[in-house]
Amino acid sequence: MSEPSGARGGFSPWTSPTTDPRASHTIAKNKDIPQGPAPDPAKARKWFDHAASVEVSNHDFAIECYISGLRFAPDSMEHHEKLHEVAIKRKVAGGKPAGIIDAMKRSKGKDPLEKMLNAEYLWAKNPIDPGLAMNVMVAAVAAEHHEVAYWIGSFAIDVNRQAKRPNKNLFLKACDLFAQIHAYEKAVEAGELALQLDPQNAQLNNELKNLQALQTEQKGAYDQADMRQSIVDEGKQRELEAGDQIAASEAAVDQVLSAARENYEANPHDDAAVTRLADALLRRDNDQRENEAIEMLTAAHQETGNYRFKLRVGDVRMKQFNRRIRAVRAKIKEDGETDELRERLRKLRIAQLRFELAEYDERAETYPTDMAIRYELGRRQFEAGDNDGAIASLQQAQEDAKSRAPALRYLGRAFKAKEWHDEAIDTFRRGIDALGGAGGRLSLDLNYELMTALVAKAERDKDAEAADEAAKIASQIAQTDINYRDIRDRVDALRNLSRELAGDDSDA
Repeated sequence: MSEPSGARGGFSPWTSPTTDPRASHTIAKNKDIPQGPAPDPAKARKWFDHAASVEVSNHDFAIECYISGLRFAPDSMEHHEKLHEVAIKRKVAGGKPAGIIDAMKRSKGKDPLEKMLNAEYLWAKNPIDPGLAMNVMVAAVAAEHHEVAYWIGSFAIDVNRQAKRPNKNLFLKACDLFAQIHAYEKAVEAGELALQLDPQNAQLNNELKNLQALQTEQKGAYDQADMRQSIVDEGKQRELEAGDQIAASEAAVDQVLSAARENYEANPHDDAAVTRLADALLRRDNDQRENEAIEMLTAAHQETGNYRFKLRVGDVRMKQFNRRIRAVRAKIKEDGETDELRERLRKLRIAQLRFELAEYDERAETYPTDMAIRYELGRRQFEAGDNDGAIASLQQAQEDAKSRAPALRYLGRAFKAKEWHDEAIDTFRRGIDALGGAGGRLSLDLNYELMTALVAKAERDKDAEAADEAAKIASQIAQTDINYRDIRDRVDALRNLSRELAGDDSDA
């Protein structure tokens, strides 16, 4: 389905009444819901004209004017989009999100329309935040402005999809809201994105199947009812599709980049301008843009001596290494492991580790009290086989509560690599204690590491107690996650070792 500017086009449950296959009614305005002031095109036009006259010189006032105009013409998608354009320009110019007082003032509204416009105002103050966009969608559905809901919801899921850490709950909320307005195609899209983040969620998978069935029924009904009108409007539709090939988020990112580049070219020695252009260039995984950002940030560091520019360069290069390694692994998964691919992966890992060791060593020297950096350095030292260096770094990193448990895990592994089994066992126990009873993957990892250290001690010292404790830990891990690593095989092997060593003790 093509999504026109603001994600309109294709199936549109507001431009032609749509019957929900699960019910006998069409989507219509609920007369019991207060709708705000009656539409008044003349009043709206005055506000929109005023906004257009100041949007270059005064972004904040232009936003106020657009919001005021939309109060009298809430279905004018043209002006919702113009509001968003001004919001992007304000963001590029360094505009800050709404403050606490402003947010509190706009948190309510005397009717659903005012609540929607208040949410849209707060989003305009931070227009690349998918969470704020979802707040607008929630309010738009409540106010029964379905086209606004579709437009803003499409933007939210596009931006969330391309975030470094997509929010599953945001996709789930969007899925539910799209279903409420009978936009089943978008509901399925949002649900599938949520399922990618939680592939074992059987309930979500079943709900998706139901939505897909509704989507199929709806598409068939839509195709039959509107085939004739589609032929009539074919030329117009092609024009719409030609102008809307780029998704809303892509268009927004390109707009931000263009404005940031223009700002930088006018102020090449301004740190803020450098940072904004770097942010815009790095919004997508694109080698050409990343390399442009690296070149610009390197020059800025050399000119100003500001180390944060060099930090950013290091982050980008590490991201590039990770992406290249993922690409080789994907190739291996697709085509099978060959000598050429195995060697390519090995060389990439070596180059990555060398770079990251040097990067974090310099960072630790520059920021000696930052224990998060010290942890990252210690982890790389361990991976490189420098156990003594790793121990020194991780002993410092464990002092930071945020990185204590993972630091203790690597510290214990470094002791174990030196065959200091007693020290490793004590360290892993402290790591488990540091979690305070919390479960999750790190808890399993620490218990597994403790188990292996106990096994090494049992085998070296013929220690039946250590073997018995290791067998009990293996059983606990298996009861929590039978598919964790090689725990299935470990349970029986460690029980046999425990019995064997216990027998040796009784024979003695």
